[in-house]
This record gives sequence, structure tokens and C-alpha cells, in this order.
Amino acid sequence: MERYNFDLDEEMLRDISKEFDPVIFVKGLRSKDQEDITSSFRDYGKNLARKSIEEGEKRVDRTYEIMREAIEKTGEMGFPFIAQRYIEISYLSVQPIKRLWVLMNNSNTFAFRINDCSIYQAIKKEYGEEMAKRMLCKWACFSLIDNIFSYSGFQTDYSLEMSMESSGYCQFRVEKR
Repeated sequence: MERYNFDLDEEMLRDISKEFDPVIFVKGLRSKDQEDITSSFRDYGKNLARKSIEEGEKRVDRTYEIMREAIEKTGEMGFPFIAQRYIEISYLSVQPIKRLWVLMNNSNTFAFRINDCSIYQAIKKEYGEEMAKRMLCKWACFSLIDNIFSYSGFQTDYSLEMSMESSGYCQFRVEKR
């Protein structure tokens, strides 16, 4: 009997984690002005999205295979399931989490929460609480979301409904247009 792997490849997550280490990235922001910092966060999110997609397509698990087959047969479920997989790869690679907290997942809306953000914590440690409270790191998440859903063929609107600064966690909502 053939053995299937239904989980994300742990080696893939470790490889991406090394390349996109949040602490190293945040330390590299020291010499930049605010406009460059915002641009750097956007680039970080875009590059993390691209790497997650690239590696996710190379290292396919059985769950992804079944999902692709179902989408091909029905023409349904592409939103948000394909993008969700890449988002999970991204966040599981760079955040101290074992799973992504998905709050809503249907044909029009995808919402998720990050309870403990390594990038936010690195900013707080490296530059202080006032800098962290500015939530410039949200641009990395927005860029990640935008690039992944665009790659998946969906036009979306997205928002940060709750933030580390005000709620102690970040909660994102993505709406299909």
C-alpha cells in the first residue's frame, strides 16, 4: 500500500525559515529611513510569497493533490484553499506557530489570526515598543496576501481587523471581489 504524506514538508519550512529569518531581516532595517523600511517590508512579503509558492509547488503533499483534483473536477473551491496553503507555508516558516488560526474560510472570505508575531517581537526588541506600535510590519503581511492571492488568480480586498499594537494579535480578512 502506498504511503501518503498529508502534512507540509518540514524541511521546506526550515529552508524558508533560514532564508527569511525575521530577526535577521529586522536587524537589517537599522540604516533605513521610514519610506525605505515600508518598502523593505513590502519586498519581504513579496519575496516570502514567491518562495512559498515556488517551494509549495515543488514539495507537494497528498492534501494538496486531493485539493487540486477536487478543484479541477468541480471548478469550485479555488478560493481560498490554494492561497491558504501558500499563506500557511509562509507563516509556519517565519512565525513561532504550529498552525495558522483560520477564522473564516468560505467561497467569499478568508480570515486568519497571528497570535504571536516574530517580526513584531523582533521590532520591539531591536527598536523599542514605540516603533513596534507603528505597525509598519503590516506591509509585509499585506504584500504577502496580495501576491499570493494574485498568483492564485483572485482579485481581493484585504484588511487588518485587529493588530498586535491594539489587541495583542493580528487578524486579517481577505474578501474575494
